[in-house]
Amino acid sequence: MSRFSSFALAAALAATLALPLSAQTYADARAAYDAGDFARAAEIARPLADAGDGAAMNMLGLMYDDGLGGLPQDPALALDFYTRSVEAGFTGGMNNLGRVYHYGLLGQAVDVQRAQELYERAISNGSAFAMNNYALMQEEGLLGAPNWPAIIDLYTRAADLDEQNAAANLANLYLNGRPGFPENPELARQWAERAAEDGSARGMRMLGYMLEFAVGGPEDVPRAEALYRQAWDLGDAAAANDMGLLFNYGATGVPVDLRQAAQWYEAGIAAFDTWSHVNMADLLVDGEPTVPDDPARARELYAVAHGLGNLDASVALSYLYWDGIGGPVDYDVARTLLTHAAEQGDFGAMNDLGVMLQQGLGGAIDIPGAAHLYERAAQGGHTLGAQNLAYILTDTSKSPSDPILGVAWCHFSAEREDDPQTRDEYRLNCADLAGQLTLEQQSAAIARSADLLSTY
Repeated sequence: MSRFSSFALAAALAATLALPLSAQTYADARAAYDAGDFARAAEIARPLADAGDGAAMNMLGLMYDDGLGGLPQDPALALDFYTRSVEAGFTGGMNNLGRVYHYGLLGQAVDVQRAQELYERAISNGSAFAMNNYALMQEEGLLGAPNWPAIIDLYTRAADLDEQNAAANLANLYLNGRPGFPENPELARQWAERAAEDGSARGMRMLGYMLEFAVGGPEDVPRAEALYRQAWDLGDAAAANDMGLLFNYGATGVPVDLRQAAQWYEAGIAAFDTWSHVNMADLLVDGEPTVPDDPARARELYAVAHGLGNLDASVALSYLYWDGIGGPVDYDVARTLLTHAAEQGDFGAMNDLGVMLQQGLGGAIDIPGAAHLYERAAQGGHTLGAQNLAYILTDTSKSPSDPILGVAWCHFSAEREDDPQTRDEYRLNCADLAGQLTLEQQSAAIARSADLLSTY
């Protein structure tokens, strides 16, 4: 996301270098910055900032923020220059300082009211970047229940001012939907087209996904692959993962090629893409000989992704410690990883942690704790969690025990399961459990199951 104000500069770097510092303007500093000559940009911007130029102050804030041009990464100085830029009335500084308080950057606490004030000031001056950021803040619910028409209006206005991130955010919003905002794949595809046309690598990747899987329109795998490659060429690390997945699973006209998939994942790893770490690790423990397994490295890759907040990596890494793959068995670590993922709302992790508590792995046996975790997983639609809960509740020798509710959860799992073979297995299990009840109790269990299905 660009952090400059939204005007274009015509000055060339050659002209910038020909002028003495005393005769140069912010346009010269910006030309040097855009050309990647950050040291020269800082040299030109410094006296301008000292003379009260808000744009130059903002530029120096950016450079101290990112540690560019030989300047150290210095949060205090970045904050100072952003603040002075705002005081000088520069719109770009308002947007950047708004981001500081929006996300709690540069050592500052999140301050929603301050961020809102700054974004609104920047918007009143026509900042497309502030429109996009303010819409994001509202979408995140930081200002109360999202006002979807107002959010769409802000994103649209920003996109019309060529803020490519706004078009990509609209595409994402329509693609995935939100509570109170239904999905609209056709509109998602239109906005992804717009973002891609505007040069957004993220928009290219989203459009590629929709073309690959025929979301919101017809399939076009060759164009999807071209878009992924274009996004990668623009420096989008996640595009390497998209290419890896394309070859990992194949698509129309693209045969499975695990070697190419691995090459793309490795490129993504080198570019610090989190999902590339996860998917490469999956290849290293899948038992498929095309890419030789390396469980020890898989542990390392999952650990990196776990540290970056990827819950799939947390759960996958827990299995390696649980089963002793790539290193020794360590139930304590497995349990810690699953606890982390469960606390973040991962229903599969809730079920698996319940198994550890039920079996006493990595700690004492805790049947009530296991039942609680299974129930949370089941309420999230995890059918195995509902099955496991059913078996606990129908065991009258232990607490908690509620055979009617247990059979109800068993019926719930069978109705919610998508895989036909697993669904048939669940139904047989339910028949066995229901056979332990009287006919009256079986009727009560069916009624309870209907309640569960309507609730969850």
